[in-house]
Amino acid sequence: MYLEIWWLLTIPVFFVLGWFTSRWDRKKSRLNKLAKSKRLEDVIYFLCEDSYECATNALKNSIKNYEKSLVLQRSLGTMFRKQGFFDKAIETHAALLSVRKIDKTTKESILIDLAKDYLGAGIFDRAMDALSLVSGKEFQIEVLFLKLKIEERLKNWEKALERLEDIEQKDLSSYVDIDRVRVHLLCELIEQGNNKYIKKLKSLNSEHPRVMGVLSGRNNKVNHGDAASFICNSCASKFDTFFWRCHFCGVWDSCDKLIKIDL
Repeated sequence: MYLEIWWLLTIPVFFVLGWFTSRWDRKKSRLNKLAKSKRLEDVIYFLCEDSYECATNALKNSIKNYEKSLVLQRSLGTMFRKQGFFDKAIETHAALLSVRKIDKTTKESILIDLAKDYLGAGIFDRAMDALSLVSGKEFQIEVLFLKLKIEERLKNWEKALERLEDIEQKDLSSYVDIDRVRVHLLCELIEQGNNKYIKKLKSLNSEHPRVMGVLSGRNNKVNHGDAASFICNSCASKFDTFFWRCHFCGVWDSCDKLIKIDL
C-alpha cells in the first residue's frame, strides 16, 4: 500500500490536539471539584453564622452533586427540623429508610432522626414507634432521654419517673442531674393531687424554691416583678413568664431573668 509522506505530518498534529484536550479535561475536572468543595464550604460557613436558611439552600445545591450521600441527605432533614419544617424533615428521613443497601447502625440512627422529627411535630405516638425499632446499644442513651422527653411533653409524670429510673439503673447519671429532674417530676405529681410523693419529696430536697412552695401550698411561681422577661440559659429562648422547665428545649431550672440595659 502506498503511503503519502505528508500523512506523517498529521501525527504530531493529533498528538498536540490530544495533549490540549487532556489538559482541558483535567482543568475542567479540577474546576468542578473546586465548585463542589466551595458549596460544602458555604454550608459550613452558614452553619457557623446560624444562618440555617442559607445553609439549607447551599446543602440542597451540594446534594445535586452527591446524590448517593446519605450523610448529606440526613443533614438536610436535620436542617429542615431546626427551621421548624417538620413535615419536610419527616419526608426526608423516611425516604432514606427505604434505601435497600443500608446497614443496621445507619438505619437505627436515621430512625432516631425520624423520632426527633415526630417529637418536634408533636406526633408523640409515631416518635415512640420509631424509638421502639432501635435496639443498638450505641443508641441506648439517646433513646432513653428521648423517651423521657416525650413523657414530659405529654405530662405523663409517673411514666417520666419510670424513664428516669431506667436512666439511673443504666448508670447514666453523668448525662443528667437525676435528682434535680426527679424533684420537678414529684412536684408536678403533687400539684396534680398525688400526695403519696410528699414524703419522698421532703427527703429529696426540701430547700429547693419550688419544693418549698409546693409543700407550703403556696403558688410556686417565683415573683420577679412586673413586666419581667426571662431567658433559658440552656438554649437562649426568651419568654414573658417565669418557667421551671423551658418550653423549647425542655431543660429544668434553666430560667434566668433577662437583664435589660438602658443605653
